[in-house]
Amino acid sequence: MKKFLIITLILFVVNLPAYSWHKKEKPTLILSSYDPRQLSYDEKIEPVSIFKTNERIYFMIYNPEGFKSDYIKYQIIKQEDNAHVGGFTRERNVTCRLNNKNQYIDYFVLPRKGKYFIQIFDITNLNQWLTIGAFRVTDE
Repeated sequence: MKKFLIITLILFVVNLPAYSWHKKEKPTLILSSYDPRQLSYDEKIEPVSIFKTNERIYFMIYNPEGFKSDYIKYQIIKQEDNAHVGGFTRERNVTCRLNNKNQYIDYFVLPRKGKYFIQIFDITNLNQWLTIGAFRVTDE
């Protein structure tokens, strides 16, 4: 029993750096139909998930810990309505340079209605997205 406690204590101390004692904040993604740069300090950003075709869709990603590099990649992926498995097509695949170490703001326009996803990656790790968001584009 004594050996078991000692081994457990040693394993805990060795793995101590792997445990996070503070809450690590993840990047935040906001989709909007208006430019967040044009807002005054008092105005609140209202996220939107339904947009019209050929409308500007602004997105802002904010990373409180800062990005690892000066570039991010974002992908716009469309899910086909009648596909059960698969049925995903990549609409956009853009690599862009950051002006600010903690946030990035841009927009895109989609001409077809459907269900879409936006994935944002740090260029240093393209295997795991930083954040992902779902939205819909309609004809209305």
